[in-house]
Amino acid sequence: MIIEPISKNEESKKNKKKKILGNIGENGIKKKRRNKNENENYESKDSIYEQPLLFDFLLEEDFKKYNDFVNFCENNFSNIDIKEVNNVINKLRKEKNEYLLNYLSSSSEEESTLSSDEEKKEKKKIVENKQKKNKEYKKNLKLINIKKNKKARINLIIIKKKYVEENDKKNTVIISPLFMPVGTKCCIKGLIEEEVKSLCNYVILSNTYHLSNIYDMSVFQNNKNINSFIRFPNSMLTDSGGFQMVSLSKRIKILEEGILFNNIYDSSIIKRNINLCLQKNIGNCSEINSISGKNTEMIEKNKYNENEKYLNIGEDILLSPEVSIKLQNIIGSDIIMALDDVRPAKEKDIKQIEESTDRTNRWLKRCIKSHLNKKEQSLFGIIQGGLHIHLRNKSMDYILRKKLNGYAVGGLCGGEKKRNFIKIIHHCSNEKNKKYNYLPINKCRYIMGIGYLVDIVFCSLLGYDMYDCVYPSRTARFNTALSHDGTVKLKQSKYKFDFTPLEKNCNCYVCKKYTKSALHLLISKKNPITNILLTIHNIYFTLYICYLLRVSIFANKVDQFVTTFLYNYFVIGHKNGNYKIPDKDINEDIDNSNEMNYEENKNEKLYLNKALDNSSISYDTTENTVNNYINKENTFSSFDYIENEENKKHFSSSLNHISSLDDLNKTKFTNEADHKINLNQTFQMNQESTSHHKYDNLKKEKLINELKQNLPQWALEALKYADIELKF
Repeated sequence: MIIEPISKNEESKKNKKKKILGNIGENGIKKKRRNKNENENYESKDSIYEQPLLFDFLLEEDFKKYNDFVNFCENNFSNIDIKEVNNVINKLRKEKNEYLLNYLSSSSEEESTLSSDEEKKEKKKIVENKQKKNKEYKKNLKLINIKKNKKARINLIIIKKKYVEENDKKNTVIISPLFMPVGTKCCIKGLIEEEVKSLCNYVILSNTYHLSNIYDMSVFQNNKNINSFIRFPNSMLTDSGGFQMVSLSKRIKILEEGILFNNIYDSSIIKRNINLCLQKNIGNCSEINSISGKNTEMIEKNKYNENEKYLNIGEDILLSPEVSIKLQNIIGSDIIMALDDVRPAKEKDIKQIEESTDRTNRWLKRCIKSHLNKKEQSLFGIIQGGLHIHLRNKSMDYILRKKLNGYAVGGLCGGEKKRNFIKIIHHCSNEKNKKYNYLPINKCRYIMGIGYLVDIVFCSLLGYDMYDCVYPSRTARFNTALSHDGTVKLKQSKYKFDFTPLEKNCNCYVCKKYTKSALHLLISKKNPITNILLTIHNIYFTLYICYLLRVSIFANKVDQFVTTFLYNYFVIGHKNGNYKIPDKDINEDIDNSNEMNYEENKNEKLYLNKALDNSSISYDTTENTVNNYINKENTFSSFDYIENEENKKHFSSSLNHISSLDDLNKTKFTNEADHKINLNQTFQMNQESTSHHKYDNLKKEKLINELKQNLPQWALEALKYADIELKF
């Protein structure tokens, strides 16, 4: 076989191809990224990092008062039998305890469905009955309204523990607002038992569908419940599996009987679990679960996925409301969720949303019938209705009459515009609405899927208590840390020589032991320990923000908290490059409020100019005055405190005269001169302190105006709904 020699032209072509492949290949891409990061690093050296504002309006006294309140709750409610909780509350109220002076109401056995006149009569009967005999509380969860600041609430939630360690307390005592970290498959990824215990003092969330796919239910039965299985001494909440209609949308079909999953896991486990449920003869589960995915006659047309192909890869498994509840009964969590028909927040077909709302109501009825463990588990209903107020009202009107122990708002956080999101959560908690068109005051209010710090703050301002999301742990796995001024993307090379902690005032293990530079190095070496460290920090920091929020509400300083938090996030975060306003928010603001903002900014500038004119000082001169005042040394020249020339002449002649006197007269005259200096000094310092005060007010006014200019329109609307006044 003859091999023809390669010509020079062909060689040159091959070399060119190699160069091109080298440039665009994996190594070439890495080189380009490295060069880009190095350029960013050099640019970042010139930029100045601005420190976030401190929450210094919260004084030591505020923290002490709040911590005393928490200790009071622990001492009085953590070791009692949950059956006696009403008796303990009544006893403390009779003693006129200071923490229960603002007592509003609490979750009760029955919720009235009568008219206002009938309610008064009914309340009298209830009081009379209570005086005759004290009834035992028959649920595992009790909510007590403690305090409100604007619309934000401080509530005490007591949950009976299922797993009690040696010398441990009988109940989990929770103060809301609270964030619940998510351990989808029974654990938080990357964290060991001790870390979970130290971080999560309240509630962890798991998912029923994923648990039943992985674990045989006999595991939970033999361990009594999920708390004992993972040895978690606080509370657990399980989602019903409804959210998987969105997250696994390509592998599901919606039936009246339940959700048909095309299961890609080993179906033998979940089948065995479903059969365990069927042995209990729950409703018509045996008939329902005999349906196969191939029986297309019983499958409704799924417009929810009509533009996407149904991925028929695995085996079809039907999750009905009855099976979902029974699985949660076996799992043994403290709070269980009803199965709901979840549609994407961006769904435009109102008929589909109305259909899902009605189906959610029908499924709730089946869930309540199937719930056999009411004394040990609290069932929460889920409000659906998309972005349509009338459908949300329809859902609430049905679900709130079911006398449940808590209610959740679902179907949000799916990419909808923030303005629509804010309107829905405001409406669902607006106590000015007619009865059954807002969530009850004396029940837990839970928004599902909330994890961004901004969302947690705004929802709390509108009167909600509980939130959950995978965001803190999931974003950690993308090398991103949470901070007061947004998110810190540690993979960026600008952190290579940044030897500061993630957060200056954060007391988590990571911020105490590691710098940004160290974490950046670990990421560059692809060390998996980084994911664990950032998960610890992100969960700790989210819970810390909730703690600061609770202290602020308790101290009646929610206005200052919101202003400081938003300024750090939207202004300083934007300057530091840790927060970028989403394009959809920018476009929405341009469409809705371009002219309005222009007029507001114009009026604000006029107001500032008038303020400066009236004070007869300019901002710059005031700043110089204050800086001079701050930077002065302890020893001053005598003439710094003498205002006019006559005083200077008089003072200098006095000093000359002093030198010719004897020691006694000299001492006497010096004291008189010192007295005159002190008078002038006091006058000057008072004048400078008033200037400092004016400067301080003008500086705060400037910061607030800067914040208003940076806030998106939806945030301004949310502040209006929550009656928040921006002030430092």
